[in-house]
Amino acid sequence: MPGFRTPFKDARPVPFAARLALLKEALRGSALDGRPEVKISSFEAGLKRVVYTHETIAHFKRRHPGSRLYFLMGSDCLASFGKWKNSGEILRDAALLAGLRPGCALQKRAAVPFVPLDGIFPRAASSDLRGRLFLGERPREMQRRVLALIDRKGLYLSRERARLKRTLSPRRFAHCLETARLAQELAPGLGLPPQKAALAGLLHDCARELPARRLRSLALKFRTPGMAYKTMAREAPVLLHAWAGAAEARGAFGVRDRGVLEAIALHATGTPEMSPLARLVYVCDLAAEGRDFPEAGLVRELSRRDFAAAFRETNYVKLSYAFSCGGWVHPLSVSLWNSLQETKLK
Repeated sequence: MPGFRTPFKDARPVPFAARLALLKEALRGSALDGRPEVKISSFEAGLKRVVYTHETIAHFKRRHPGSRLYFLMGSDCLASFGKWKNSGEILRDAALLAGLRPGCALQKRAAVPFVPLDGIFPRAASSDLRGRLFLGERPREMQRRVLALIDRKGLYLSRERARLKRTLSPRRFAHCLETARLAQELAPGLGLPPQKAALAGLLHDCARELPARRLRSLALKFRTPGMAYKTMAREAPVLLHAWAGAAEARGAFGVRDRGVLEAIALHATGTPEMSPLARLVYVCDLAAEGRDFPEAGLVRELSRRDFAAAFRETNYVKLSYAFSCGGWVHPLSVSLWNSLQETKLK
């Protein structure tokens, strides 16, 4: 039963039709292939909305009156089962079968009766697998034929990664991957979709190595308030890559999410009006693994404990570097500093 949209996930990495194709491919490569009693249901997709488990079980109860229904879940879900919508109806209409997940003991709960299964479920949470796919990893828990289909269809950011790899040097591409990795790690704590964070982190430097003339023309296609294009092009043309990157992400990579584009455009300078996603990429660009200045590691560790403090420190480090070079400092960076100081004084 592939879900159309589940209540606990705020982003759909790939369309339903593509996920259905992946499921079929996985079944073809398993011991379940060809067994007539194994069927894929598109019930939830037909509703085209968030579908709750109690609705799905009620559907099968109507389809198979008098039959005993079973709902399979991992032990990691048992603790929060009481928060599921109409969980009492689920327990009334189906028996819970619970498999042990590493690190999540099968603890008996009076309010949630279940039948424990023998053995241990694989250490393969779907959120973890998606995150690894976003970064170009090939989880060994997944079948090779499924991974090959993901590549052919360009799913889970594989299309964007392949294009980016062709346009950047190995060193710059590695930095983009590490920025995406850190952004994806920190996103849940900030209430942000990990896929969106990974995409913004991955593409933030997509224009970093374009020729100067191309940078100037692209940057003009993504103007934002306070950009100071003429002065920036004259005094600090390297900063143009941020706005050019937003234009390149929109044009060459097909990104339409305004939040992702804004995060790319503002990752170098910042601005007082940054969205949470833009703040995340701003920090992760500086703090990504592989940066060769000591402040990067300090900010990276700080971001895992206190993101707001890491954001302030990122602005301080970037401004300190700009002033130490004795050149022009972008007014947006200064405005961000001033706004952060005003906030501290309140």
